[in-house]
Formats: sequence, structure tokens, C-alpha cells
Amino acid sequence: MVRSEPSFTVGIEEEYLLVDRASRDLVIDPPRELFAECQSHAGDGVVEPELLRSQIEVETRVCTTVGEARQELAKLRRIASTVAANYGLAPIAASTHPFAEWHLQQATDKARYHTLVRDMQSLARRLLICGMHVHIGIDDDELRLVLLNRFARFLPLLLSLSTSSPFWQGEDTGLKSYRLTIFDNFPRSGLPEQFSSFADYQHHVDILKKAGVMEDATFIWWDMRISARYPTLECRIADMCTSLDDTMSIAALTQSLLRYLYRMRDVAVALPVSHAGQAGQLAAVLAISHRPESLACHALWL
Repeated sequence: MVRSEPSFTVGIEEEYLLVDRASRDLVIDPPRELFAECQSHAGDGVVEPELLRSQIEVETRVCTTVGEARQELAKLRRIASTVAANYGLAPIAASTHPFAEWHLQQATDKARYHTLVRDMQSLARRLLICGMHVHIGIDDDELRLVLLNRFARFLPLLLSLSTSSPFWQGEDTGLKSYRLTIFDNFPRSGLPEQFSSFADYQHHVDILKKAGVMEDATFIWWDMRISARYPTLECRIADMCTSLDDTMSIAALTQSLLRYLYRMRDVAVALPVSHAGQAGQLAAVLAISHRPESLACHALWL
């Protein structure tokens, strides 16, 4: 039987930081009505709190094309911006805040986040970072595993195209993306492991669950992972892009690369770059100094 081509549908998650329009500082405890009001306008999309109360996340519905995803994400950005303005707030699209302090933030009252803070302690409490995740629809488990293995070499490229976190706790870090420096302190983060089959991957997940290390595969936070919630590959390495055009370019590139790898799946390829080699490429991306001009907080508003 001839296997049909994957759908390569697109779904995008974006995380924003909520700031006071006057002080430009993070709002530690925004009104809960803000999130409910956003969701009431979101239709099939999702608008909800993230790990920290000063964060807000949007998720598009499943889209058949990048153009459709763009329209959906533009709508969600507009909703978040308009509703937040009614409360004197603004969402900013960047992976770190220029001067906010992580130890002042409060966790969202949700069971999953309580578990995260309990298990990770200060590693979770200092997670004052935002990212952008691109889901590409691939129904076949074995194919997702093959494409995950082959896609890893492109992850440093996607990070380099998205960097938006040069500042941390009021300091210029000298890096384009400080976000990964924070997030890579988490276990089961960083570049994805390589597996010989989907069964091999599932065995890895089962061992971690039986050992009590994690509840399920949603607690694997690799830069790209097999989604435990959807039949997708989830690319998670990108910083949060201020520009919608940049977000959609990265989404389109992710989809195109996966389609290319699918078409080349039966072609013999050289062994992938080693895990250490890929880590070296990421380090090179992180070490490039950002552009000298400073970023005004209001310039990051949606």
C-alpha cells in the first residue's frame, strides 16, 4: 500500500510578556478577567496564562497553509493587544524582558505548573522567558521519528534567524539569545536525542516515566520534539519574534525543510552532525554579539 503524503499542517504557539504601559515593567499579577476576555474573542484559537502570571500564550488552530496560519496569528496578536490595552497593559513580543526581575514573579495557579515548580524549584521560578513553537502535522509515528533525527542539523539556523533576548535582569548579556542559556538548565532540554525507531523513542519515554522522572512526554523539552498532544513535530528552538513577518518566515521555513526531508527520506544521506557538533553550532550562535542599537521596551509591543 502506498503511504499518503503527510498533511504538513501548521500550528503556532507564541508567548508574550505583559507590561504596564506607563512603567514598562512586568505586571506580576494581571487581572484574570483579561485572559477570559481574550479567549471569548479567540474563536478556535487559544489565549491562556503561561507558567508565570506575567506571561500570556496564544495558540492558533490547525491551519492547512502558512498563509492561513498568518491570518489566525495576526488575529490572536490583535486580540491580546486590544484587550490588554483596556487594562492599561501591553503584550511585548520578545524572549526576555530588558530589566524585570525573575524572583518577583508569581506562578500561575495550575496543577501542571505547581508540579513544575515543586520539582524544579528555582530553575522553574527563574523561567522568565518566552518562545515560539511551530507544529507541523505528520500523522505517522515512525516518519515523525525519522524526520526528527534528520531535522536536528537545521536547529542552529532557526535560532539564529529568531534571536530576541540579549538582555537579562537589566544587563546586556552580549549574546543574541540568552533565553536558551536559561532554559538549558532544565533536564530533558537542549538538542533532541537520536533514536533508531519510534519504539526506541517510546521505550526511552517509558523508562523515564517508570523511574518517576516525569509524568508523561510533555515534560520532555527538547528544541524539537515529537508532540505528546498532537500528531505533529514541534519545533521549539526559536526565540519569540517581535515581527509577525519573522514568525511566519520561520514557520514557513520549518514546514519547507520538513517537506524536503520527507521527499529525500529514501535517499542515502551522510551521518548527521554529531550532538557535540550541533551544540557547538548553537554556542556559536549564542556568542555573536547583538546589534549595538538598544531596544526600547515599547518598540516590542504588539
